[in-house]
Amino acid sequence: MKKIALLVLAAVALTSCWTTIRTVSEPVVVVREKPVPAPQPVQQPTYVTTVTTPSPKVTTVTTFTVTNYNTDLCFSLDLNAVAAAFAESNSVREFEQILNSSRYMINNLDLNRDGWVDYIRVIETSRGYYHTLLLQACVAPGMFQDIATLVAERRPDVLYVEVIGDPYLYGYNYIVRPVFVRRPPMWNVYGHTTYAVWSSPYYYGYYPSYYTQPKPVVINHYQAYVTTYMTNHHYCHHCDYPSKPFYSGYTEMTQSHRRNDYGVQHPDNSFERRVTRTAASSGMSVRNAAQLRTEVEKSSKRTSDKPSTSTRASGTTTATTTKTSTTKTPTPGTTINTRVNKSGTTRTTVKTTDSTGRTTTVKRESGNSSRTSSTSTRTSGTSTSTRTSGTSTRTSGTRSSQDNQTSSSPRSSRRAR
Repeated sequence: MKKIALLVLAAVALTSCWTTIRTVSEPVVVVREKPVPAPQPVQQPTYVTTVTTPSPKVTTVTTFTVTNYNTDLCFSLDLNAVAAAFAESNSVREFEQILNSSRYMINNLDLNRDGWVDYIRVIETSRGYYHTLLLQACVAPGMFQDIATLVAERRPDVLYVEVIGDPYLYGYNYIVRPVFVRRPPMWNVYGHTTYAVWSSPYYYGYYPSYYTQPKPVVINHYQAYVTTYMTNHHYCHHCDYPSKPFYSGYTEMTQSHRRNDYGVQHPDNSFERRVTRTAASSGMSVRNAAQLRTEVEKSSKRTSDKPSTSTRASGTTTATTTKTSTTKTPTPGTTINTRVNKSGTTRTTVKTTDSTGRTTTVKRESGNSSRTSSTSTRTSGTSTSTRTSGTSTRTSGTRSSQDNQTSSSPRSSRRAR
C-alpha cells in the first residue's frame, strides 16, 4: 500500500513540473487592435433627363387654285375618255363594259338625279365600212336618252373614229376626233366578213351581272380619274375638236334607234337653256362643250393671276386662296439654371438652342451639392429607357458623371423623378 501511495505522489509531482516548464517555454504574443476607419459619406446618385425639341416648321407662301365645274351635265361624261375606251376594246360588248365599270370611272352621268350613275347601253349599226355606235342612258323604266354617237370607218391601213356629242347634253357640233398612236384592236374585228353587230339587251333595272351601280362623285374628282385614265391608255395620243362630222350619213343609220325621252320631258335641262343663255348674259359666246371648256380654262387662268378673288361665269366657279405666314429666326445660345433645395439636392438645367431653332434641354439632379458643376455637364453610361411621343423624345434613367468623377452607387439605376 505504501508503494502505491508513493507512486501516486510521484506522478502528481511530475505532472506539476511539466505544466510549469511548458508554460514558461511558450512565447508571449501581444494582440493589437486594428484602427476602425472613419465612415465615408455616401454619395448620392446623379440622374440626367434629356428633352429634345425639334426645329420649328417653316411655312412658306402657298398659292393654290381650285376650279369647280359645278354640276353641269356636259362634264359628267368626257367624250375624250369614251374615244380612248373604244380604242382599247376588243369588241363593242367590252366597250360597253368599260364605259360602265366603276374601276375606270369614265361614266359619272346622273341625268335623272336619283343619286346613282346611269347605265349606258350601246346599240351598233353597220353599213359597208361604216359602223355607228349609239350611246344611250337608261334613266327610267322604258325611258332612254341619247348621249353620243361613235362613228368608225375601217380604212385599208387605219381605223378612223369620231365621237359626236348629242346636242341636248353637249350643244351644237361638239365632235371629238382621236388620233391613235397605233392601230386599235377593233380594226381587226371589223375586218371579218362574218362580224355581227352588237345591240345591248339591258335597260333600267336590268343590268349585267358584273355591273355594280356606283354613286356619282364631284366633278373635280371625276376629272382627275379621267385624266389618269387618258394618261395610262396606250392607243389614243390626243383628241381634236372638228367643226363637222366626216360622215353625214350617220344620222340616217341610227334614226330607227334614237331616243330622246328625257329631253322631251325636261327641255329646261338642255345645253342651250342650261349654259348658252347664262354665258350670253356675261358677254361670252358658248355654243358647245368644247367652247365652254375653253372659257373655263381662260377664266381659271385669269383668276390665278389675281389672288383672293372669286369669279362666276358660264356655270363655273373659280376660287384662288393664298396663305402667308412669317417665321421668326431663332437665336442660338445656352442657358444654365442651378437650384439647391433644403435637403442638399442640386438640380441643374442646361438649355441649348442652335441656329436652326432646335432646342435641347438637359436636366441633372445630384445629392452631393459640393461636387456639382454649374458651367459644364458631361454625360456617360447607357440609356436604359426611351419614351417617344409626337415630335419630342424623352430619355430617363441615364447614369452620368460630373467633373470626371463616376458614381459607383448600386442605386444609380433608379429613375429621376
